[in-house]
Amino acid sequence: MIERLLAELRGARVFFAGIDDSTHLHGAVDLDRDLLEPHAEPERCRDVLVLAMTPADLRRIATLHKLLPQAERVVVAVLDTPASHPAPVPTPTPAHRWRALTDLRVHQPKNRVWVVDARFSAATPAGRTVAATARAFAGHRLDVIAAPAAAIAGVGAADWRPGDPNATPAEVGGPVPERVGAPGGDVVLRTLAADVLDPDSGPSLTAPEAGWAGAETPIERPALEAVSWERLGRPGMAASPLTDPDVLAEPSMIPPVDERLVNPQGFVTTPSRGMASLAERDGRWSVLLDGKVVTSFAESGGVTDADVARLRQIRGVEVDWRHAHSGPLTAVRVLAGLSAAGVPLVADTVPRWAGALGDELAALLTRTPDLSDELRREEHSILLRRAALRTHGVAARWEQLGAPAPAPPLTSVLLATRRTDMVAFALGQIARQRGAGLEVVLALHGVPQGHPDVAAAIAAFDGPLTVFEADRRAVFGEVLNLAAARAAGSFLLKMDDDDWYGPDFLADLLLAHSYSGAQVVGTVPEFVYLSSIDVTVHRRQVTEQITSFVAGGTILVERSAFQAVGGFRPLPRSVDTQFQEALQAAGGQIYRTHGLGYILRRGPAANHTWQEPIGTFLQRNRRQWRGFRPNALMALEESPLP
Repeated sequence: MIERLLAELRGARVFFAGIDDSTHLHGAVDLDRDLLEPHAEPERCRDVLVLAMTPADLRRIATLHKLLPQAERVVVAVLDTPASHPAPVPTPTPAHRWRALTDLRVHQPKNRVWVVDARFSAATPAGRTVAATARAFAGHRLDVIAAPAAAIAGVGAADWRPGDPNATPAEVGGPVPERVGAPGGDVVLRTLAADVLDPDSGPSLTAPEAGWAGAETPIERPALEAVSWERLGRPGMAASPLTDPDVLAEPSMIPPVDERLVNPQGFVTTPSRGMASLAERDGRWSVLLDGKVVTSFAESGGVTDADVARLRQIRGVEVDWRHAHSGPLTAVRVLAGLSAAGVPLVADTVPRWAGALGDELAALLTRTPDLSDELRREEHSILLRRAALRTHGVAARWEQLGAPAPAPPLTSVLLATRRTDMVAFALGQIARQRGAGLEVVLALHGVPQGHPDVAAAIAAFDGPLTVFEADRRAVFGEVLNLAAARAAGSFLLKMDDDDWYGPDFLADLLLAHSYSGAQVVGTVPEFVYLSSIDVTVHRRQVTEQITSFVAGGTILVERSAFQAVGGFRPLPRSVDTQFQEALQAAGGQIYRTHGLGYILRRGPAANHTWQEPIGTFLQRNRRQWRGFRPNALMALEESPLP
């Protein structure tokens, strides 16, 4: 495929990332290894060809898009695209409307390869086409990182701001280029090679600050070769810096995980393949199954979406720390990326030099879950992904580097009820939520606030609470809209008064929102307690995917999207379905995350707005148990049970 593109665009300027075999790419620029620096005047050429092995590699190129020349034809080829990705049709930003665009072709010349071919009537910055294509692979969501504008310098620095077209590349010695009358970055991160870090003494990760021409004080991190085994020495060697427990001890020492593409989406709950191992093969850390390579990771340790896709049918991966390939940075990056994707990992121990994983993630790796049990396997996966995404995601990493943390979002819980005896239970489920800021808007639908059960429940609730009485004659959709009008949060969460919610339910929804980019996030009733026959069922459901429907008692929606579609329709029933239909018709997306934080309570059908016979919930089950059987993530040992 590469040869065909090179033949078609003979004489084009070629840039690439993530491609190991560059035999046919003589004269091309490897954006992972060749240090490009800003030009005083933009370069011009007729054709530009950009090659990326995976969409994740393309996002690193997008970070460096300002370094690419102007051209009349720009071809972007991604050579290994997971099947789950739709066609990457680029959309220009309003500021760059591509007035000179004359032709745009998006095609798939062979399986897993996507090519975007854009032609212009005049020279146009090639980086705009690259950035728009990378954004298409990430779901056309706003590509912005909640941190100060960053300048990056040095080989591999793009790893620290993946998919951030707002980043400003700088020379390794500074200063930061100007951008529209102001410095291009408020924070500077630069990577330094081993000889720059410490040119005179032996192996070290600490060194005097190298020269910098700007007024800023750069955040300095070692380039890959500066922390290789060849430079540091293998663990256990007396002269090795790895005898120092502070070396690579903090997560902020390694580049972050690009959670826009490396995340739990596509997790398979019933895998078809067995246990694999992480070992060295042909100089790379690789996942091996029955002695055969399933996937090999980049020398840098960066995990891509294509790597993850190849591992989805694997039951779990056993980590052998004796095979840590090129160095500790590579080893930690691979494990952080796989954990963020929810790949079930297990290890007998975690060496001291892998402290950059973080204490929580290191402890989880040494748990001994029964991965042959699908429920225990998924519980372990969820714990790993939570810890990894919250410790090693891009926004988290920049907070660890000193960037001010953004104000956490406020979620307004919309709770409408007709039942006085369920108010205390429902508020108790909300009070269990942790790791997220929330307020409650309680709509008493024909229920007096002064009722003894209601008054006692309200008095016992310790948190922001707005209570109002809605007319009994008002239909359900109207009541929910009245509640939303009283809400102050940037997110709205609709919860039901009789279902159980795990303590991380809301935090997991917000986490899924951050990596999916969908306007609505929720789950489906994977676990159902059938109260009339005292049976708990675990239903077969596909989760961690873009979908068309989530359960009404789990709808988390961006306030702006809720207002854009006019909220809920004024109907007595089917308000959840109608709302989700309207959102999708308007171009919004719905994401279904895991179902282990929610249990639907099902009694007689007459007691529910969702009219479905009980037999429906006894079909397509994975398991069923007599009595109430919550999974471990519900943490319901001390909560009210049936």
